[in-house]
Amino acid sequence: MPERASVVVTGIGVVSPLGSMPAFWERLTRGADGLGPLEGCDAGPAPPRLGAHVREWDPRAHVPAALLRRMDRLSRMIVSACRMAVADAALDLAGGGAAEIGIVVGTAYGNVSESEQIIRGLVTKGRANPLTFPNTVLNAHAGYAAMDLGLKGPNLTVARGEASGEGAVALAHDMIAAGQADVLLTGGGDEIAPILFHVFKDLGLLSPAGGRGGREWSSPFDRDRNGFVMGEGAAILVLERREHARVRGARVYAELAGYATQSVPASPHDWPAPGAAAPDELVRQLAALGWHAGRGTDLVISGANSTPRLDAFEAAHLAALLAPAAGRTLVTSIKGSVGEFGAAGALAAAAGALAIHTGEPPRLGALRAPDPTCDLRLATPDCIAPAGGFDHALVSITPRGGGCLTLLLRCP
Repeated sequence: MPERASVVVTGIGVVSPLGSMPAFWERLTRGADGLGPLEGCDAGPAPPRLGAHVREWDPRAHVPAALLRRMDRLSRMIVSACRMAVADAALDLAGGGAAEIGIVVGTAYGNVSESEQIIRGLVTKGRANPLTFPNTVLNAHAGYAAMDLGLKGPNLTVARGEASGEGAVALAHDMIAAGQADVLLTGGGDEIAPILFHVFKDLGLLSPAGGRGGREWSSPFDRDRNGFVMGEGAAILVLERREHARVRGARVYAELAGYATQSVPASPHDWPAPGAAAPDELVRQLAALGWHAGRGTDLVISGANSTPRLDAFEAAHLAALLAPAAGRTLVTSIKGSVGEFGAAGALAAAAGALAIHTGEPPRLGALRAPDPTCDLRLATPDCIAPAGGFDHALVSITPRGGGCLTLLLRCP
């Protein structure tokens, strides 16, 4: 079997509730959040009334006017993030430079808002605008990015619930490692949409729709957490074959060593129970990639989203995964800052690469009373970053329906 190529991260583009780079990273490392009044959804007289919306972003600064008119809002966010990532990686797309570059985008729900408008038009008027229908398919965002940047390499879309962002990054890694591409743009995005808001509200997943105390907030691993706050945004990484990056003199944030994945029993509509945590297969796969708990200074960016059930599962799952080093490994989550959405893992993957590059962790800014049942070393607001930085960053996610996925990033 031919040797698999090493894959590195050479560019990052972010459109988020915390802003774009470098504001996104500066705010994340001090535990700031992008939560504010919920917009565009008829919340009614009772909470929830918070959302983590993208506000500090003007698509006209990134997308040509002729294409902008045709795009839905989510495609604008993803294309903007693509352009930022390309610029950050100093990729030259002129003169045929984009011919072999591809894209792998993750999105859980795609352009739900425009789909909702089309259905409303059919119900109320008996017709819909056929020109907007192409925006409703899940691969529209990757298609628009390829059109805008002139990409002619592989073009794929991944939809895997709350693991859509990580799933896209994992697939892109495998394609480069197998020699199918030298450079891929990967990550993803999702948007806040009225129909999603009402579904999650009726399921009792939003803070404080089904939570205790009546306080509306987002604080993963907190004793008093009571549900998630909806978020939105997009993040794109430039993944590159290491030798290709070396030849062109690219700056490298981190190596993406690979990923591990394992099925965990769960209802299609819920996360696994805490007792289901037994990550033996993940440990085996990560060991094959060269990672062993406690053999370096590690950071874990968890998928914990401030819901009682998922946070409890993640706490038990990570304690077992990291044993016997669970008390020494720093664990955090970005969802207290950017909210929960299908492709939030794309932002988490970007945060993992930035943590390796800078030596700083994203902090749990809202954490006040850590859950006493959580046997992990949490990145509290006042935690001190390790003097030598991080050797590894693991990005962990467990979507509803089960199926754990862990990305492994390490010093390049």
